Amino acid sequence: MSYQTKVRANYLNRTAKLSFFNNRKRNGDVTRIADETGYSVSHISNMISGVRRVTDVAANAMYNLTRRRVKNSEYFA
Repeated sequence: MSYQTKVRANYLNRTAKLSFFNNRKRNGDVTRIADETGYSVSHISNMISGVRRVTDVAANAMYNLTRRRVKNSEYFA
């Protein structure tokens, strides 16, 4: 991970990282985040939908998974 990425990740709060993830989410991402963080798939889904509070660990995993991706609106346009 480059220094630039670390700096950008440190300035984004959990809500911003969740929004970043939602704009770049693809099939299988929830499962990958659940495996990486140790949370269940349903708990991650509840965090994404807003039922549960997003933890720092889950927010960082979401950001790191999707940080180099293009937005879905640009990818599928």
